[in-house]
Parts: sequence; C-alpha cells; structure tokens
Amino acid sequence: MDKLDEYKWWGKPGEPPENLKTKKQLAELGLSPLKAVGIIRAQKYDVLLYDPDNPESCRPKRKPTEKQLETLAANREKARIKREYNDWYNSRERLIEQDRVAAIRWARDELTRDDWVILDTETTGLHNAEIVEIAIVTHTGEPLLNTLIKPSIPIPADVVAIHGISDEMVADAPIFPEIYPQIVQALEGKRCFIYNAAFDIKILNYCRNLHKLKSFNLSKRYECIMEWHAQWAGDWSDYHEGYKWHPLHGGHRALGDCLAALERIKRIAADDDKFHCPVPRPE
Repeated sequence: MDKLDEYKWWGKPGEPPENLKTKKQLAELGLSPLKAVGIIRAQKYDVLLYDPDNPESCRPKRKPTEKQLETLAANREKARIKREYNDWYNSRERLIEQDRVAAIRWARDELTRDDWVILDTETTGLHNAEIVEIAIVTHTGEPLLNTLIKPSIPIPADVVAIHGISDEMVADAPIFPEIYPQIVQALEGKRCFIYNAAFDIKILNYCRNLHKLKSFNLSKRYECIMEWHAQWAGDWSDYHEGYKWHPLHGGHRALGDCLAALERIKRIAADDDKFHCPVPRPE
C-alpha cells in the first residue's frame, strides 16, 4: 500500500485540504471509494480520505438494477418484520398472551378430570372470622355439602348486608364442630378448587383451631380459581406487578358462589387457545 499523506483533525494545524472527503462524504456525493490518498490518525480509529477529482481514488456509484432494488426492498421488509416480532416477543404483551393460553389449557384439562371439588364459605367478616355458611360441589356442580353454620360470635350488620345471612337465620344451625366431619369427608382424596383460596383456607384453619379440631392439609391440594381467571383475563397491574383480580358475582351465598366459580372454569375453557401474535412471524 502506498504511503498516505497524514493530516491532523479538522480545526487543527495540518488539517486536510478542503477537496479531500471521507467515505460518508463521498456517499453524499454519489461516489464510491477506491484508493485513499490521505489519513487522519485518531485514538480509536483512523479516518481515510479520498480525492473526488482523482478517478483512481473514487468512482461514481453504479446504479442498482431493477432486480437489485427488489431484493433490497425484500430484505428491508424481512428485517422490519423480524425487528417488530422480536420487539413483541420480548414485550409484556407476549407474556400476557402466553399466560392466557396456559389458563385455557389448564381449565380444559381440569374439566376432563373428576378428582376435584369446589368449596366456598360465607363468614362473619375478614379477620378472626367464623364460617356462617359452607358449600362443596363436585366437578359437575352436584352439591356434596350446603349448610348454614352457627358461629360463636354475632354477625356484624355490615357483613349481613353483603351475604344476607343474619343471626336469626343461623340460630338453629349446627355449629362448626358438628359440620367438620362432613367437610373432611367431602374433601377426602380430592383436590379443592376455591375462588380466592387463600381467604377460605385461612378461615377454615381459624375455625378448626378455634374448636381444637384435627388438622386436614390442603396446602398441596388446592387451586385458586380467582388467580387462574385473572391470568386468563390478562388485566396487568404495573403497580401490583401482577394480574388484577375480578369479583365472582355469584350472589355471596356459598352454593351460588361454588356454581359461579364452576362457570368461570367453563368460560375459560371455551376460549380460543391459539397463540395470537399481532405481528407476522419472520420466515
């Protein structure tokens, strides 16, 4: 390679003459580089310089053929599709869609099985509360247990306004220890599906401990329908970093809520489980 004339960076003594151009400047002039005639040495990279008036240093760019233009356009379109698909694939929307499909397939799988029941309770409140009604239904909605329960404390008026169960209604109802064996029998060997499982399991354990009854372990045998439904609905909350929960709208009576929860499972299962991608997949 011939020795190149060396210059300093523009604005300093020894800068290149005005007629010498960089590769980028040549492109703006419609020229392609052939042989550099000068160089600016820099710390990170060297800048080569070309003389537009010297046919040995550069030449006019060749105009692309029609086929080349078509190929270029096709490649740019492929690159755009790939870029958009990768952006979507790494987005929150793709994860939400993935979770939706998983919920549908969970519901469909469960509806083919018969090893689970649905449970619901109505209580005296939220904290240190007692059960005033409990229902358990089979996977087909057949009631196994549906009864009022007399608590050891009064039912607050604001709670009565929600589920409609008053002290008068439970005055002659059995107490929790009398119903407990039926609960254990209905859950024997079954997985337990509950809408807002954490609440009902907490209340069941509280009542069991309150009356010093033998433990039954649901920790590995329950599914929370509310969480599966939230995953299927896909209403993501950035604040809570999770899916928004939706009320059941079952009427706030134990049996009605059990049947409403079963309908939620069926509704999820009836959805389209195809993985919907809003952008074309790259070939």
